[in-house]
Amino acid sequence: MKPAPDARPPALFWSTVGYPAVRRLAGHLRSVPMTLCFLGLFLAAGALTDSFLDGPPVELLPVAGVSGPGLRAGHWWSLVTSLFFATNPLAYLVASVMILVLVGLAEKKLGTLHAAALLLGGQFAAVTVFLLLTQLARYAGDGWLGLMADNILIGPYAAVLAVSMAASGRLPVLWRRRLRTAVLSVSLLLVLYVGHAETVIGLVGALVGLGVSWWDENDFGHLHAPRSTGRETRNLLALTVAVFAVGPILTTITRTPTGPLALLRDILLNPVPTLGQLEANCGSTVEASCLEVGRTGFAGPFGLALAVVPVVLLLICADGMRRGRRMALRITLVIQLVITALAAVYLALFALIPHYPSRPQPAAMGSGFAHILPLVTVPLLLAVLLWANRRQFRVETVPAARRKLAAVVVGVWLVLAGGYTAAWLAAGGLTRDGGPLGLLAELSRQYLPVPLPNLYHRVFAERNSLEALIFGYSGPVFWLVALAGVWSVLVGRHHGSDSGHDDRTAARKLLHEGGDSLSWMALWEPNRYWFTPDGHAAVAYQLHGSVALTLAGPFGPAHARERTAEGFIEYCSARALIPAFYSCDGALWPLLSGRGFQRVPVAQETRLSVRELDFKGKEWQNVRTARNRAAKMGVTAVWGTYNGLPPALRARLSEVSEEWAAAKTVPEMGFTLGGIDELMDDEVLCCLAVDADGNVHGITSWLPVYDGGKLVSRTLDVMRRGAEGFPGVMEFLIAAAVVELRESVEVISLSGSPLASRPDDGQLPAENLVRILDVVGHALEPVYGFRSLAAFKSRFQPEYRTLYLYYQDPLQLPAIGRALTLAYLPGLSLRQGARLVRSLVG
Repeated sequence: MKPAPDARPPALFWSTVGYPAVRRLAGHLRSVPMTLCFLGLFLAAGALTDSFLDGPPVELLPVAGVSGPGLRAGHWWSLVTSLFFATNPLAYLVASVMILVLVGLAEKKLGTLHAAALLLGGQFAAVTVFLLLTQLARYAGDGWLGLMADNILIGPYAAVLAVSMAASGRLPVLWRRRLRTAVLSVSLLLVLYVGHAETVIGLVGALVGLGVSWWDENDFGHLHAPRSTGRETRNLLALTVAVFAVGPILTTITRTPTGPLALLRDILLNPVPTLGQLEANCGSTVEASCLEVGRTGFAGPFGLALAVVPVVLLLICADGMRRGRRMALRITLVIQLVITALAAVYLALFALIPHYPSRPQPAAMGSGFAHILPLVTVPLLLAVLLWANRRQFRVETVPAARRKLAAVVVGVWLVLAGGYTAAWLAAGGLTRDGGPLGLLAELSRQYLPVPLPNLYHRVFAERNSLEALIFGYSGPVFWLVALAGVWSVLVGRHHGSDSGHDDRTAARKLLHEGGDSLSWMALWEPNRYWFTPDGHAAVAYQLHGSVALTLAGPFGPAHARERTAEGFIEYCSARALIPAFYSCDGALWPLLSGRGFQRVPVAQETRLSVRELDFKGKEWQNVRTARNRAAKMGVTAVWGTYNGLPPALRARLSEVSEEWAAAKTVPEMGFTLGGIDELMDDEVLCCLAVDADGNVHGITSWLPVYDGGKLVSRTLDVMRRGAEGFPGVMEFLIAAAVVELRESVEVISLSGSPLASRPDDGQLPAENLVRILDVVGHALEPVYGFRSLAAFKSRFQPEYRTLYLYYQDPLQLPAIGRALTLAYLPGLSLRQGARLVRSLVG
């Protein structure tokens, strides 16, 4: 059989892929000798003591485990020897992976001696804090942590997490934040849901290492969290939601979970017990464990399928949140608030249990109540966290998709519930199950993953075969349809603000017909579109309050733009909207001035005729110096689309973006300033300055400009320098763009510099606004460097073109100013706004 035409011969594959990969792996292993030694001793100790299957033998526990009684007996060496044992095969596998990955990472970032010292120091600190915490809990009569005071701790988890978190401060901002979020989320999840001593000391070790890392950090000040881009914030929130979503399922596969949130198993997987059931089963007992009563429900796979609906729904929403879907955020918030409300029912039922004088247990009462309290606080805090970051989710589901989803879900439920109701009535359910309340109990148990309390004494009466069939299958069938519908809407092409995918596709086609240098930004979120009745041209705009703020001018064929502008003005007038044409050139001025519009300069666009540039002469000395420095350092310009770049370069590109955002004191700006999300368009070119080691020194992106279906120009958008980028990297990247793009276009645009416009004559009606823009641009200089950016672009001897804001009435300027603020800073919170105001005043 002949190999596929594109298959690589084995020898070629080994020389180009296999051998370099083996060399890189060998180099990595040589750089972490302490990690390999630790892993070898860990595995050897398990093999020599036959501990892989059931943990270390009883006679070895004084050596294999560390405990308070053991330390008091003088077994101080157990602090170190306990690092080399685990309790079961899964624990050995998890610990081995943690050692290889996390300790190896720490050794590469900190050095061998420093990492080894922090490994042992982290173990000592974690054990000390754990023993102190559990002794205090025992003294307070706590029924959970207090019982761990004499537990034997086996495993390297605390030490590994401590050293890895301590090393996290040496990572780039992007991976530092991701590592910390993942480790802390998983550690907290295990403590809250599993609650074993090993999980508690693991969280303690992670917090100890985080404290060491904060102490060691100097990049952004002690205990100061660097700012994240909106995209990374969504990723971290989605990760947190996904981690906590699997918690209730984790309790079902864990032997004797004891964590504070283990009781969520009973809320999600079983009906909430009634007050009568609690009194009958618990009596005057007030321990938290007495709540594990009243377990009536489905048996078998269909009961489990219904029970895991919230988990699956949250995982789907986590993926939707990662994509910026506002609908996913709303569903997640509703689920967290429902869990909070049902957990509050637990608290209320617990408080209503009578406590008889003959058996007073005040200490246990306080302990039990304290264990149930996290059932309310944890989902509530997660909901508050999501609500506080709601501005980061800007992608709206189109109304048509929402209506279709609602129609399908409601229709399926009506068919299934109606079928069961008919069968129930035919079988005499009104007399058998206590009337309409009995039917409500039957239906709620079929369809609600979290059943309603105080109804289930009426459920599970004798049913005929038809009732039993519908009762057993209707819930899973309904939720299968509902989950598939939600997944289709959140992941499918049903987004794009209020315009939707179809409108965005139509806008892209029109942009190929023609537009301004900034018109390609019309495809960005959260722009919406107004199309001419014949669909031959359009205007992209954002709606903020009553202001319809356009992004550049109309796009489509050149001959249709004035007619399009007139149509958009009439559209706004019919809906009592204020039209504001922003970042438009002077082409519309003859038309708009005749309609009573006024204008004010808001940006200065710089344009280069690339086919005439040769970088000769004194004025190009800075550019030549940058190109020579790049050649000496082995830095080259790598071109391609974002999706076409190698994964390693995409990862480094994200790191550079996060490092750039971390240095800002306000959120990243939007509207005419793109970010990583905007790079993912396959018609946008990226240019990266990459050295021989694969480090990215700087990045630029270039938007296309078409006229009559032909590419006529490119516009500079993203422009970010790495933290370790060489001086002059931006000059190098723009010079590389001149050389690369001169074969396909005659002119490139270095875009406009917002709030950095040059004086323009004849703008007396808006003189006050010009002064305000000048003051704001000057005040924002330390934050975003608009003036410095304009000065930098002037080094390329460009042609200047003024971009204007066109408005109808000076009395509309305050509303337009507010709309511009919301457009450029969509994620600005009240606290961040106050900080920005302080910067402006200062």
